[in-house]
Amino acid sequence: MTKKVYDSRLLKSLMSIPTASLSDALDRLGIRGFMSHEIKPLGRYGRIAGPAVTTKDIPTTEKEIPLLAMQAIDSASEGSIIVRSVEGTDARDIALWGGLMSQAAKVKGIRAVVLDGGARDIIEAEEMKFPIYARSIVPSTSVGRTKVSAINVSIQCGGVTVAPNDMIVGDVDGVVVVPKQRLGEALKLAQEIDDIEKNEVVELRRGSKMSDVIKKYARL
Repeated sequence: MTKKVYDSRLLKSLMSIPTASLSDALDRLGIRGFMSHEIKPLGRYGRIAGPAVTTKDIPTTEKEIPLLAMQAIDSASEGSIIVRSVEGTDARDIALWGGLMSQAAKVKGIRAVVLDGGARDIIEAEEMKFPIYARSIVPSTSVGRTKVSAINVSIQCGGVTVAPNDMIVGDVDGVVVVPKQRLGEALKLAQEIDDIEKNEVVELRRGSKMSDVIKKYARL
């Protein structure tokens, strides 16, 4: 597995910028970065940001222990975010993540998990303050329904391609994927967008007309 350590200042910057500004920046670069609205935080969590460790599942009726999913956790760098999806099926009724995985990931220093499917044992995750972003909460097991076919390969999650080490950023608005090759320019543009919006807010609080403010900054 390729392990990439990101600068702490870069991560701090990402944690300070709303996903909305990041999504707008990626739109300007011609990139869809936002995941489906169905992928949202399960429970009371703050923002997350970190490089992706990807896990690819395929449908199956075979009953086997998901060892590759465990290897993804065991081999992940501290601060990583696990991203897991199932190819070729709707996994909302399949729990791709559970309490033991949350515990192992928390101890390993993994920052969060993002799932194109369901999760379970949510109270356990909340108690240990381990963030889960997923489409659903469901009690079913993945055993006999899916199996992991590969880790650290490009996958589709929430309608977006996620490659290993792409930057994952999440907050209450949802999840954004920033391709690692475009991270610098996307972050710079998102910071500019966020700064403009803060200036707009100041003027609106002073009682300026919204139409005048938008015309002044050419930003909505």
